[in-house]
Amino acid sequence: MRGLIDEGLWRRPNYAVDDMAELEQLCLREAEAIGLQPPPVVFHLVRAEVVYDVSARGLPGRYSHWRFGQIYEQMKRDHDAGRSRIYELVVNTHPAHAYLLDGNSLVAQLLVIAHVLGHAVVFDRSRYFEPADKGFLTRVRAAAERIDRYMTQYGRAVVEDFIDACEALATTLPLSQLGGRYVEEEPSDWPQPYDELFPAEVDARRQRVAEERERLRRRFPRHPERDILGFVMQHARYLEDWQRDVIGIIREDQRYFAPQFTTKLIHEGMATWTHNTLLQRLRLGSADFVEYQALNAAVTQPHHFRINPYNLGWLLMREIERIAREPSDEERERWSWAGEIDPVEQLLHIVEGYDDASLVAEFVTDRVCEEAKLYSWARSAQPPGLQITNRDPGEVRAALLRSHVNAGLPVVEIVDANRAGRGELVLEHRVEGVGLDPEYAKGTLVHLAALWGSGVEICTVEGQDGKPVTYRASPGDASVEEIRQPTAVET
Repeated sequence: MRGLIDEGLWRRPNYAVDDMAELEQLCLREAEAIGLQPPPVVFHLVRAEVVYDVSARGLPGRYSHWRFGQIYEQMKRDHDAGRSRIYELVVNTHPAHAYLLDGNSLVAQLLVIAHVLGHAVVFDRSRYFEPADKGFLTRVRAAAERIDRYMTQYGRAVVEDFIDACEALATTLPLSQLGGRYVEEEPSDWPQPYDELFPAEVDARRQRVAEERERLRRRFPRHPERDILGFVMQHARYLEDWQRDVIGIIREDQRYFAPQFTTKLIHEGMATWTHNTLLQRLRLGSADFVEYQALNAAVTQPHHFRINPYNLGWLLMREIERIAREPSDEERERWSWAGEIDPVEQLLHIVEGYDDASLVAEFVTDRVCEEAKLYSWARSAQPPGLQITNRDPGEVRAALLRSHVNAGLPVVEIVDANRAGRGELVLEHRVEGVGLDPEYAKGTLVHLAALWGSGVEICTVEGQDGKPVTYRASPGDASVEEIRQPTAVET
């Protein structure tokens, strides 16, 4: 069974599908030996053009759009110039589908196959992927055919411009698909002891409750709505049927991608831990081992002023493994499972129930901060550029956590869809550590006004002092009005 490994992978510059199948079986054997039990994966060995096309679209067979072509051309140029390379793509289906780049060395293919098995374990075990439709690709292709028909009927430019407007709002879809949203209950007037002694107060209380109930019942939407694209699809007055269909397609695509936004560290950390663990167990020859280590180092090297999820995710998985195997006395007090559980079993437990925010909050320890050389940074005016501001583990952990809550995206809600009876849309930015970029917010508001068909505005804050500001847009107008509260002048 170890024929290729014992012979040396570097001796096979040319390889066949049978060779790839043998490597897959070796990885599966080692994965099952340590208790991973990855689900079935179908591997496709394809040309660079296919890999980059799937990567640009996000899914195989997805609809045609100018943005995908632009992304493809940029990635393909970087590939041809040797500046970057995509080694694999994995699609969350049953069985999972993985696309391997033809022309990579056998060592690279072995590493990628082991890496893919780690991704497949996350897809299979994580509760955040339970709502995902494993047969989604059939619907993707059907949606692509419908959009092609719309382009033929209404014109490519018209449909692509409409898709642009939808894509601008796609990330407003709530990322958490576990559990229901908070629903505000109507106020109730329950009898209180000694009510008969204070009739005037009881009448006033009942009047307040009745007014609050009436106010709540008149409010539309009844409760703040974060699914902006879904709300527009259902309630915008001037959309045609094909436009509502396109919004539904964009929204369903985003629902498919949403769990991946909140589990990037989990995904890449588990996949990187898996390929390192399996390849270490395979006991490669010296030449193959050196190539594997070089590839792994290129993937996991730290990045300046941004997090490399392969690097930090792997360090976190190794930290969990260490705590499960050789904890300190302090760690035994903090985690009841420390030193009492099989490391792989604990890693699978983390994969099953954690997202990136919870992983960061619990396991970015002082030790991890030091090993990963993490720091906080900010933009500096003097001298201009980026500057390290803090290396304290607590401050670093807090900053890192803020960037992973809601995948680092701002929280925006619809609070009124019929202001003053004019059908205008009012949104509020929930300031929870992630601000709104003014230019991005204005551009998105223009798209939203075009979809809604009436005036829209968003209330937010700007600057370090958090001054209230409202941006307002109208359909057909590319400019955005800024409304600020007047500043009090001392006399």
